Amino acid sequence: MFVSLTAVHACVFATLALLVGAIRIGMRKESALSWMVAALLCGTTEMLVLALARHGRGELLAAMLLVPPAYLCFGQALRISTGGRQNWGLIGTSIGLVLCALALMAAGAPFVLMTIPFQLGCALALADGITHLGRRPEGIIDRALLGCLCLLATLFLIRIPLYPALFGVDVHYAAVMPSAFERSLLLVSALLTPPSIFLLLAKIIMGIIARYRLRAERDHLTGVLNRQAFEQAVRAEPLRGGSVIFCDIDRFKRVNDRYGHHVGDEVIRLFADILAATGFRVGRLGGEEFAIFLPGNSASDAAGLAEVLRMHFHNSTHDALTSDHRLSASFGVADYAQNEAPAEALIRADVALYRAKGEGRNRVAVFHAWSLVPVVQEPPRAAA
Repeated sequence: MFVSLTAVHACVFATLALLVGAIRIGMRKESALSWMVAALLCGTTEMLVLALARHGRGELLAAMLLVPPAYLCFGQALRISTGGRQNWGLIGTSIGLVLCALALMAAGAPFVLMTIPFQLGCALALADGITHLGRRPEGIIDRALLGCLCLLATLFLIRIPLYPALFGVDVHYAAVMPSAFERSLLLVSALLTPPSIFLLLAKIIMGIIARYRLRAERDHLTGVLNRQAFEQAVRAEPLRGGSVIFCDIDRFKRVNDRYGHHVGDEVIRLFADILAATGFRVGRLGGEEFAIFLPGNSASDAAGLAEVLRMHFHNSTHDALTSDHRLSASFGVADYAQNEAPAEALIRADVALYRAKGEGRNRVAVFHAWSLVPVVQEPPRAAA
């Protein structure tokens, strides 16, 4: 039954390696998938050896050469999928432990002794993934994967003290493998490994989808919402009343013409950063024009915030600008009542913005008041 199970696992790993490899070809920047392919290829080869070998020296050598790298590649894929980078120190340590095990094997050391660096190498690779994932587990997939990895690491660590306790120091590999103890551990490991692989693949794929979705929703220059995503967010908001701010950098064409488009892009990013720091949803509607969505806040609250933003930007500068060049922006504010669609306020705020432009720029205009708004001491807080 064990031979049949290992053969099934070999087929599953080989199929997954081909599938993940094909996905990796289409996603050249997803290095986590490359590590997964390497892990699956190591696992496939090891499963084939276990299914065909007869507990000889070749099987032991294959295990030492393939199992630690498989878990090491798995751990590196996990690190990358959680936003980390390759851990070259761990990679070097794992290679050193494998070489140590091979040296002990070549020297004719007892099996119990030569297996210690092997077990430590596998447990260390898993522990790195456990540590990295355990810092911020997100959702049921992360927690289930964390549980599987903890159990797998435990299976390797308990062998170190239990091998000599159960079999003695001078036991041979061929005597350990057929034992009920070792077969039980291998069976548990065989049952835990496929779920771990599928969970990590699910995590990687979900991360890829999330990144593509983020790219689709975010403006590539500033990182705030693009026009489509901002308008969708406004439409999806419950009809509880609130306000919106439209804003536009004054005489921005002069910045581009005088200093170049590179400086113009940096000024746009500066303005977007100031707006995004409010904690409200900010969208770039096009060019140098932005909008801020303030659900649950009145027009006076929004106007006060707009005045703070106006002063902040007016007092900002850029190294490429001359000392006499003062940046400025105009703001239009409008509110919407409870049970009224926020999109109506977007139209009114746009009208208010152009009124502010027409009255001389570098000012705030409110749709219903058509007046400048004084500075407020405390701008409204972003909704949770």
